[in-house]
Amino acid sequence: MPEIGWDEVTIRLVLAAALGGVDALVFTGGVGEHAGPLRAAICARLRTLDVPAVLNPQSEDSDQVLSLPGSPVAVLRVEAREDLVIAREVERLLA
Repeated sequence: MPEIGWDEVTIRLVLAAALGGVDALVFTGGVGEHAGPLRAAICARLRTLDVPAVLNPQSEDSDQVLSLPGSPVAVLRVEAREDLVIAREVERLLA
C-alpha cells in the first residue's frame, strides 16, 4: 500500500469539519478510483468525523456511493474522466 500523508489528510478534514462538518468524502483519480484498501484505511482514520466504513464497490469502472444509505457522511467513488476534459479542451482550441 502506498504511503500517504496522514497528517495532511487529517488536517484538511479537521479544517472542513471546523467550517460546519463534512457532507461528503469523494475519492477520484488513479488511487482514489482503484485502491479500495487505501479508501478503507482513510475512512477508518476519519471515523471521528462521522466518516463511515466503506462498502466494497460493485466494480471499479463507474461512479458509486460507497457508504450506506443514511450515513452522516456520504463516501463516493467518482471516475476522474481526464480524457473527456482533454477532448473538450482540444475541441475548444481547434474551433
